[in-house]
Amino acid sequence: MYLTTFQTLHKDWKHVRNLLKLHGIRFYFVVDEAHYIKQVGGAWADAVLNVVSHARKRCILTGTPFPNNYTDAFNLFDVLWPEASPLTADDRHRIGRHTKRKEYDKAADILDSKIGPLFYRVRKADLNLAPQVFHDPVMIRMNEHEKLVYDAIIKHVRKLSESDYIKNSDVLERLRRGRMMRLRQCISYTKLLRSAIPEYDEDLSAGNLSLADIIKNYDDLEMPAKIETLVEIVELLREHGEKVVIWSNFIETLKLIKSLFKVAGENVELIYGATPTQNASVKDELTREEIVKRFSIPDGGIDILVANPAACAESISLHKACSTAIYYDLTYNCAQYLQSLDRIHRVGGSEHKEAHYYFLQYYRTIDEDILANVRKKAQNMSTVIDQDYLIYSLDMFEDSEELEAYDRLFTR
Repeated sequence: MYLTTFQTLHKDWKHVRNLLKLHGIRFYFVVDEAHYIKQVGGAWADAVLNVVSHARKRCILTGTPFPNNYTDAFNLFDVLWPEASPLTADDRHRIGRHTKRKEYDKAADILDSKIGPLFYRVRKADLNLAPQVFHDPVMIRMNEHEKLVYDAIIKHVRKLSESDYIKNSDVLERLRRGRMMRLRQCISYTKLLRSAIPEYDEDLSAGNLSLADIIKNYDDLEMPAKIETLVEIVELLREHGEKVVIWSNFIETLKLIKSLFKVAGENVELIYGATPTQNASVKDELTREEIVKRFSIPDGGIDILVANPAACAESISLHKACSTAIYYDLTYNCAQYLQSLDRIHRVGGSEHKEAHYYFLQYYRTIDEDILANVRKKAQNMSTVIDQDYLIYSLDMFEDSEELEAYDRLFTR
């Protein structure tokens, strides 16, 4: 058995090709998480295609075969049948043309006729897992100072939007992304507004000294209302012996949540991008593998896991001992949302225990728009993904959702 990563194969594909060409050895070539080679002409995809033809048999594994659009199918079937792909040059041209025109039904018909019978899907409904229970959003009213800041920034963004028409498209995109980031920071932890955002230099508190002072001294003024509600929910769950995973998307928010539960005497750990991995030479900190292992054991000494979906939503299983997740805040990234849901709902532990999900939402803020958006996209995907063939045009990995949300909230 020879195991490698996409990154290593990109550098060493000639050596791997020579390995596969050894006389008398029949290789079975398996590409896991194959959606990472979807980009036609991409470096990782080219590395795989350079070696795969020398294998005796080939297999691709992925839960999201066409994450962006139908052209994502091209590389996958070139890997499976490098000498005789079922998708001809004419098929690819027609699929690409229909996709650009957003004629998704026509593109799907071509794919269905060509590759529909050639791949197999195990649907989640086939796994006989216990239900996922999505509790009604916990609606929370902001505390005095965070509401003052949020309302002021919303008002400022609306005013700035009125003059956006005079800016070029690149500048406008950066500004709108920055403003949406600021609003998401508001609904997470007001102190985050002190941090810089790359390529975004608008000061949304400019000219308002009291507002700037609130942001600077926020920790001395109050605790976010979400934090207060989170503590109440977790305390109740812990009284019933439940382990809990808490999801948030901002590092300072993650650290705040961990510190509060640590002070309260809870066994809590944090996983985010800076958490060392097994290969890191850090002795004074638990690695993410150690944290997950201890969290997954009933008496492992970790009862609350605070985590960032960007670092922990994929390829980590938390379901052995945990069946409760709380979403402190969300992004418009549907892929991370869906992947995070499945961390506590998987084969080998979820067959007889329901998974429960709680969503903390600030009343009359963009919290409500974000949750509605990711739920809608998740439902659209579920409607299609549970068919016999997984062919869909859902752009769940694209990053245009925040810009679309900005238009929906501020330019109509």
